[in-house]
This record gives sequence, C-alpha cells and structure tokens, in this order.
Amino acid sequence: MFDNRNAAMQLGFQDTMKNYEEVECIGSGAFGVVYKARDLSNEGRFVALKKMRIPINENGVSVNPIREVSMLKQLQVFENRNIVKLLAVCHGKQLDNENHSSLYLVFEHIDQDLGTYLERCPSPGLGPDMIKNIMYQLLKGVDFLHSNRVLHRDLKPANILITNDGVIKITDFGMIYYLVNFLKLSIVLLTKFLFFKVLQNSMVHV
Repeated sequence: MFDNRNAAMQLGFQDTMKNYEEVECIGSGAFGVVYKARDLSNEGRFVALKKMRIPINENGVSVNPIREVSMLKQLQVFENRNIVKLLAVCHGKQLDNENHSSLYLVFEHIDQDLGTYLERCPSPGLGPDMIKNIMYQLLKGVDFLHSNRVLHRDLKPANILITNDGVIKITDFGMIYYLVNFLKLSIVLLTKFLFFKVLQNSMVHV
C-alpha cells in the first residue's frame, strides 16, 4: 500500500494544483473525470486534466493507481508521437471527513477524438489514403505498447485522439496491463491462432 507523499514526490508528482484552472468537463468514466483546463504557468495553454478518486483505508492508498502512473511516466521517456503526452502528475488534498484522495494526471489537450472526427467528416467520408494513414499510425502506437509489454485493453474511437494535423494519439490508459510473463502469454496466443487457422482451413475445404 502507498501511505505517504514522499513516495509520490519521488515519482515526480507535483504538490499543488494552483497552476491549473478547470474550464469544462469533457469526459468521464469508471476511472475518473477529464476536464479541459488552462495551464496558468504556461501562458494559459490548454491541457487535459484527468481527476482520479483513490479510495483510502486504514492501510493507506492502494498502490495500483501509483503503478499505473509510474508505467505511463516510463513510456513517456520514448516520446512516441502516437501516444498522448503526459505533462505532469499532481496529488490533491485529502479532507479529514473523506475516505478518498485525488490524483490529477495532466495531458496535452487534443480537441477531438476519432469518433468526433469521423462524424464531422463530410460525405462521402474519408478517402483511402487517409484511412491507411490513420490505421498505420494506430498500429504504430499499438506496436509501441506491445513492444514494451503493455496492453491497452480499451481501444475505441473515444480513446483515440486526432490532431488538426492528422496525428493519431492513443489515450486513456486506465485499463492498461503490464505483461509480466510475456513468453507464457505468447505461447497461449500462438496456440489459439494455430487452432483458428486450422479451423479456417477445414471450413474452406468442406
């Protein structure tokens, strides 16, 4: 369990939220609420602010959110252009009468996700070159995660951002999973792949 702020500071957490001003809520889910906010320390630049509520018991704070943030910060070292950029992590205050604490993840702000982008696309829709470009970037991002033994587990249009320049960025890592035993899982997946391949060939020849 995680029970003090010193460990948080060692992970590079900021001790204050005074640099950020919430503008509007832009999304919510099981793992937190996302706000569009201004970075007051950086000329009012827009950022995406994800607020996570972390339950607290007599043993302290669960280590799982800390582990998630730690993994995200490790991925940021590679500066992959298809992964949303984590700018900072801040911890909020715990009130005496509350049994939870708050953790804020500060990301670069992108105006639209892939779902919104497709809805705004005029008829007759995306051309073949743009579709190939989006899929190529998405696969590059997924390949980067898998190469680092990380499974996203929640890829959908709402979790795929696209900039005005057409750059794809994978976001929302609330369900990421780190593969500890990569070899064992690879063997299982290979076995399933071979099974379905044999089944497919059998159906073709029926």
